Amino acid sequence: MAKLRTYVHVKDDKGLTHVFGPDDVVPDWAEAIITNPKAWAEAPVSRLAEPAPGPAPAKKAAAKRTPARRKAAGDALPPG
Repeated sequence: MAKLRTYVHVKDDKGLTHVFGPDDVVPDWAEAIITNPKAWAEAPVSRLAEPAPGPAPAKKAAAKRTPARRKAAGDALPPG
């Protein structure tokens, strides 16, 4: 049975605010909305089966390459 560690405020689908605390039975719709793991003393069973959402893996930016420099015709050394 899921049990809260602290008091939480959640809004239902009609926009009404509900307050649940450690001694309250939390309905299923509210369990789905309460996503902070620190709010739970005992997390809902459905949450234990799902992996915890983590940050999306960051993509590495491609390394910028310096364009190759070409010698201009006037840069050539004179013979001799």
